[in-house]
Amino acid sequence: MGEVRNLALRIAPGLAYSGALAVMAILLAGVMNKHVAISPLILAIVIGMVFRNVTGLPERFRAGAEFSLKRILRLAIILLGLKLSISEIAHIGGRGLIVVIASVVLTLMFSIWLGRRAGVSEELAALIGTGVSICGASAVIAVGGVINARDRNIAFAIATVTLFGTVAMFTYPVMAKILGLSNLLYGVWAGASIHEVAQVVAAGYAVSDASGNVATVIKLSRVVLLAPVAMILGILFARKEAEGVSFRSVPIPYFVLGFVAMIFINSIGILPGSISKMLVRIDDILLAVAMAAMGLNTSFKDLKDVGMLPFYVGLAAWMFIAGLSYAMATLLY
Repeated sequence: MGEVRNLALRIAPGLAYSGALAVMAILLAGVMNKHVAISPLILAIVIGMVFRNVTGLPERFRAGAEFSLKRILRLAIILLGLKLSISEIAHIGGRGLIVVIASVVLTLMFSIWLGRRAGVSEELAALIGTGVSICGASAVIAVGGVINARDRNIAFAIATVTLFGTVAMFTYPVMAKILGLSNLLYGVWAGASIHEVAQVVAAGYAVSDASGNVATVIKLSRVVLLAPVAMILGILFARKEAEGVSFRSVPIPYFVLGFVAMIFINSIGILPGSISKMLVRIDDILLAVAMAAMGLNTSFKDLKDVGMLPFYVGLAAWMFIAGLSYAMATLLY
């Protein structure tokens, strides 16, 4: 009991600090969303970064911020599975799955390949590719935890995919009108290539309810690929660090397995609707707390030290998934 009490006292200040910034981000997003759609997760990261780099991060807050980034996030990722169901994934059909799987796999491979050619670390290139191809900041942090990525690489990848995802959120509806896309085609394209779930929802429903519904289902199908991608990257990076490592010796990311378990629980409907909705709301708060903690752990100096090459890799990855998913959606739909 003494150890638990000491741990609680050690993490409490930083946990409360991260929580306060998360609440600030959620409230601010609620006000801003009356005028422009923006994710509270993005705001939480930005607010955390501002506080870290303007006021610094006192020692008493460090343990709690680290706890929020590592432990709270893993719990949030597990609960994220309650937003998905097997029926939603099946609803998009075979053509949609082809677009989703091809976009995710090929974009991730392209990012790692381009990173090698550009002299960017494989770890950072994989994080950028994961964020671009799956679900933005949440995917970056989830995979970063599995492969034990450096914090500054995680932060840079988040900053990169958030920037280009935000640009996509505003430009896609305009492109839909210019290109004369149908609701179905636009929904598939937006859902298969924009980074964050919130950005997809904003861009999808900006055109029509029909396109928004399609975009959301396609996007959530990308999110479910987080589990296998995280597992595979965890195994590959573990093998690179230790030659001859076997599958059994690779640490199992139980939070990813928990994510999959929540999808099945949500699909079979064993949780009452009120409890499921409550857990989803709690999850939104936990994700915001984790993102605020990521901001608190991010130094602009560290980001500057990474250089501009990873930024260009992120730009190229975004253009790649946008072009690939548009071509496939046009061909199949």
